[in-house]
Amino acid sequence: MSAHGPNAVPRRAVDDWEETPVDGDSRVSITWTKTPRNRLDRFLFDLFGTSRERELTLDPVGTTVWRHCDGDHTVSEIASIVADAHDADRVEPVDETLAHFLMRLEERDLIRFDE
Repeated sequence: MSAHGPNAVPRRAVDDWEETPVDGDSRVSITWTKTPRNRLDRFLFDLFGTSRERELTLDPVGTTVWRHCDGDHTVSEIASIVADAHDADRVEPVDETLAHFLMRLEERDLIRFDE
C-alpha cells in the first residue's frame, strides 16, 4: 500500500487546519510553515524573499483522508473508508491513490506514521 504498510497509522503533524463547507462538500485547509531542508534552501528563501507560510486546500477525498489521519486509523482502514465514501471512478485503485497521497503529505511534513 505505502512504504509504511497497511498497518501503519498516519497522524497529523500540523495543528493549524480548518474544515469549511464549499459547494455542499467539506474542504480542509491546512496552514503550515515550510522549513528549509538545508543551507541552500535557506539562502534561496532569503535571496528571493520567498514566504515560508504555506496553505493547502484539500478536495473532498483528501478531506476524508485528512480527517482520519488522527492516529486512530491504519492506512488499510482509511482505504476502506475512502472506498466506501467516494465514487470508485474517482479513487480507484484506492490503495495506490491513497499511498501516493499519504506520501505527498509526509513529504511536506504534514503527517507522520506510527508503525
